[in-house]
Amino acid sequence: MPENQSIKIPAHHNIYTGYSNRELRIDFSLPEKGTNENTGIVILAPGYGGNIDSSVYKKMRETFAEKHNLVTVQCEYFGSDFMQSASSFNLKSDLEQVMISLTPEERDSIKNNTSKLLDILSNKTINLSVKADIKETNDYFNDMGYMQAIDIITSIEAIRIILKDNNFIFNEKKIIGYGHSHGAYLIHLSNRLAPHLFSHIIDNSAWIEPVYLTANRYLFQKYGEMILQIEFDYFAKEIIEDKQSLNLFTVYNDFNNVAKIISFQGNNDNLINHLEKEKLIKSIPGTKFILVDEKRVDGQIFKSNKHGLDADFLTMFDCGVKELGVHLNGIDLSTKYEITLSNTMIQVDYSRGLPIFNRRLL
Repeated sequence: MPENQSIKIPAHHNIYTGYSNRELRIDFSLPEKGTNENTGIVILAPGYGGNIDSSVYKKMRETFAEKHNLVTVQCEYFGSDFMQSASSFNLKSDLEQVMISLTPEERDSIKNNTSKLLDILSNKTINLSVKADIKETNDYFNDMGYMQAIDIITSIEAIRIILKDNNFIFNEKKIIGYGHSHGAYLIHLSNRLAPHLFSHIIDNSAWIEPVYLTANRYLFQKYGEMILQIEFDYFAKEIIEDKQSLNLFTVYNDFNNVAKIISFQGNNDNLINHLEKEKLIKSIPGTKFILVDEKRVDGQIFKSNKHGLDADFLTMFDCGVKELGVHLNGIDLSTKYEITLSNTMIQVDYSRGLPIFNRRLL
């Protein structure tokens, strides 16, 4: 069995407000037989609904460590807890309309105790529209972009420091990013913010820009016999002024990409225009685009051609590693550099070990 570790370190400050009182949780697994000069690192980045405690991600961390000789890393990135389901929500429907479907006894019960509403409705075969009460703040929210990518980069760099400090031998130029949906998008953004990091990127259905920066998210959840349609209206829609800076066409424009990238994309994806995604990926040097249409749905790696491909994450990783082959990132780390994306400038400072990022609008 691989050696599993979970640590917490002081997290990077909020680049929007300067708030710094936050911890970053990082889980990682080491190969049971130890590391060697061929041992690489892989960072796993889940999208909406996935998280560091998901059983499939725990299984991936352990499996990839042993099978592929990797130190497997995952973090609880900024605002990711707002990307799950909701435990608190408010009715979108008029309460009087909802009450019409109830018996007089049920209505009396609710009038005496409104907290019984959902329990009573859960016995009804109905669809109920609610709005998630996700309690985001200026200091902590699902920013869908820079802060989440910064946490991913910080996690990789922190693990590199830990390995070196403990005299583990590993290959610093072999770092794989593996992401699903929004997580895959964040790996692309991280690649731009830290060009020296990634040797390989395996992208499952990354969107070109965060969809929920301009549209609300809807999640259907079973609650007894009732179906809840939960609407999420994220804070980032108001906070992020320069949304164009987070579009991957902007991110990869005039960028000397050195990572080998494979992108798996379904042609029946309701969140991503697969023709635009293909155009994007083919514009980046060192990439391979695999369109998953009806003919490619094999019931093993890909179980659909929709968003996320209903993929088997473990076999998809095996396929991606095989397709990309051996490759190392040959870029040396710059101590200080600047990145301009649309009207946003990101200043990066590695002079004190872990990177410091600062943002300003032009």
